[in-house]
Amino acid sequence: MRSFGKNLFLGLTMTALLGASALASETTKTLTLNRDISVNGTVVKKGTYKVKINKETGEMTILNGKEVIARTTVTLNTDERKANGDELALTQSGDVNILKSVKFDGSRDRFTVTSAQAAPNQ
Repeated sequence: MRSFGKNLFLGLTMTALLGASALASETTKTLTLNRDISVNGTVVKKGTYKVKINKETGEMTILNGKEVIARTTVTLNTDERKANGDELALTQSGDVNILKSVKFDGSRDRFTVTSAQAAPNQ
C-alpha cells in the first residue's frame, strides 16, 4: 500500500510539472483596441479581446469570448526595455491599419506579425 501511495504521488507530481510546462509556452493577455485593425486580412473592430500566443508554433489568435476573430503567425523578439502599457505597431495601407507587432504591458517580448496582409475593402 505504501508503494502505491508513492507511485500515485509521483504520478500526480509529473502530471502537474508537464502541465505547467505546456502552459508556459502559451501567453494569454487582454488587449483593448481603440481603432479597427487588420490582422492577416481580417478586420478586427475596436474593442476588448483576448489574445493567445503559442510561442512554440508562433500562432497568435484573437478571440472575442470563445469566438476566434483572427489568426496570424508571429515571431518572438526580446527588447531591452519593458513595455509601459500595451504597445501596438501598425502600418497604414489606404484607410486600413495593419498590425505589425504587439508588446504587452510589463514585458520585453515583442511579437512581430510574419503574415501581414491588408484587409479587403469593406
